[in-house]
Amino acid sequence: MTLSPRNKALTALACVLSLALPAAAATGNLELQQVLIMSRHGIRAPLVNYGDALAEATPHTWPVWQTPGGLLTPKGGQVEEQVGHYFRTWLSDNKLLPVKGCPEKGQLFTYANSLPRTIDTAKHFVSGAFPGCDVPVVNRVAVGTMDPVFNPIITAEISDKFKADALASIAQHAGQGGIDGLNQRLKPNYALLEQVLDYRNGKACKQDKACDLAAQPSAVVLTQGKEPGITGPLRLATGASDAFMLQYYEGFAPRQIAWGKVTSAEQWRKLEDLKNLYHETLFGSPAIAANAAAPLLTFIAGALDKSQAKTADQQAAAQARVTLLVGHDSNIASLLAALKSKDYSLPGQYERTPISGAVVFQRWYDKKAAKNLMKIEYIYPTAKQIRNNGPYGAKNSLHHVVLEIAGCPVDKQGFCDEDAFNAALKKDLKS
Repeated sequence: MTLSPRNKALTALACVLSLALPAAAATGNLELQQVLIMSRHGIRAPLVNYGDALAEATPHTWPVWQTPGGLLTPKGGQVEEQVGHYFRTWLSDNKLLPVKGCPEKGQLFTYANSLPRTIDTAKHFVSGAFPGCDVPVVNRVAVGTMDPVFNPIITAEISDKFKADALASIAQHAGQGGIDGLNQRLKPNYALLEQVLDYRNGKACKQDKACDLAAQPSAVVLTQGKEPGITGPLRLATGASDAFMLQYYEGFAPRQIAWGKVTSAEQWRKLEDLKNLYHETLFGSPAIAANAAAPLLTFIAGALDKSQAKTADQQAAAQARVTLLVGHDSNIASLLAALKSKDYSLPGQYERTPISGAVVFQRWYDKKAAKNLMKIEYIYPTAKQIRNNGPYGAKNSLHHVVLEIAGCPVDKQGFCDEDAFNAALKKDLKS
């Protein structure tokens, strides 16, 4: 899709910010005091082994993974250890944690959703950050069950007003013609996907005689107690593009990645735009985003503000110097939508919420001004870094992109006043 002038400017700004890659505070006046890392899990095998819809969308055979569907792969664990090591170096460079040794009791709080891939991601992160240390990873419900804190479901009653407001805002976010109009504008993207899948020769096309993805109907599904969704071609495209990207990350041979048919950055952008727009359109509704992200946002608010900490886990996080939370792309997408974050770009990545990437909340103390400041950054590996799986250091750093949320304007260094930040969070929690 063509970038608007505004998005081009944002992309240029993001490139500048990411190249800064701050290892330590920009001036001697700033002291890092607390960090909360909200991370997406590492590389996983495709969910339910691609599923019936993807199997029927192509005559090709999907490549076989050695790891069962949905679980963290061995390489995913290795990448996460490298990410953890990078964060340890960054935290010690900023004197929040010592360079070596194990964190003292209460300095670190690690909390993961109770799915195996999120728990394993957290374990590999702390193993890379604190090798040889006995660092507990908290998960609060039965393994294989979604923890309510990390479960981006609709908890509100689906009243006529809620549904009307949600559907209206989703349609507005999708643009002219709503989701069906968006699908028409994505016709070049769908055409590429059809070519890669050889969709016209797949069972779905031959059996149902519906061979034009862009023309297929879509519907928004809103059910209390379940994650919101969009049926139709955007959902299918999200599953396919996600599978291709995971093949690339995992290190499959070029001929195996999308059957050798995706070879350029432009092709990757077109395919990943489909997945990115699925999440952006779905959580573009303030009503959906605010409701789906409310448990996670409430936890983060308590972890960053002791006066708002009500549960034992929030209190532990509020006392810790570093908190690591591990969840999913839907957590980050809904969280940033609920915070009304400004548009952003992640240089070197095709995903808006990349594997092993994290939204990092930082509290700094400005000794000269005698006040606290907040900074929010997306810290992430590029697509090539994940595929190549090299150690991260000064010459191969993770990228840092400053994020800005509504009600918390940032200065040239990306800092926002803490009082404004806390007020913004309280406002978002009430919406």
